[in-house]
Amino acid sequence: MKSTYSLAICFILLSVVTSDARSKRVNQIPNGVSFRCANCHIDPGGGGERNKFGTTVENNYLDGSGNVIWGLALAGIDSDLDDKTNGEELQDANGEWSSGSANPGDANLVSNPGDPSSTTDVHVAAFRVPTTMHLHQNYPNPFNPSTTISFSLSENTTISLRIYNSLGHPVRELVHGALQAGKHDIYWNGLNEDGEVIGSGVYLARLESNDSSKTIQMLMIK
Repeated sequence: MKSTYSLAICFILLSVVTSDARSKRVNQIPNGVSFRCANCHIDPGGGGERNKFGTTVENNYLDGSGNVIWGLALAGIDSDLDDKTNGEELQDANGEWSSGSANPGDANLVSNPGDPSSTTDVHVAAFRVPTTMHLHQNYPNPFNPSTTISFSLSENTTISLRIYNSLGHPVRELVHGALQAGKHDIYWNGLNEDGEVIGSGVYLARLESNDSSKTIQMLMIK
């Protein structure tokens, strides 16, 4: 009887510890409390298979202690492919929020970054709403060592195209200046600002104009 009782206590304690480990990540993304475990898991109760946002986080945006690395890089990705970035859905388009800070934006406008059926067409005024440009997926992708990044502009405008690593640190600025409307193909030879070949890993290409921004995720494999 004592053995059975002890096993039951151990199971309860393990369940509590596991639940706490999962739920801590709810507070490591902006407005995570709105959808809680459903932000990352198909089962809204947490655990089990991850949705597309959860997979993005698990593969590339956890530190050595298993904490979520929230910032520009993760915020700029559209994990569930609903044409809204993770940051836009969580009301922090530019990835400026940090864990422990007050939640940004309007909680009523938060949508689930891992569920394409959960999205909103309404954004707070501070958000950059892409209206004049489109950033296409690079090709080839994965790449080694070079790739081409294409984008389309619906009007003449000033833009910048920058490469960041998975932590959001700048790697290379490819374009900065005024361009005409139309399609543009930018070749990147895989070198950083110091002329060194980048290492294997996930990189982000971020296209910005005065009122719009778009980000794609790229994979370099050696």
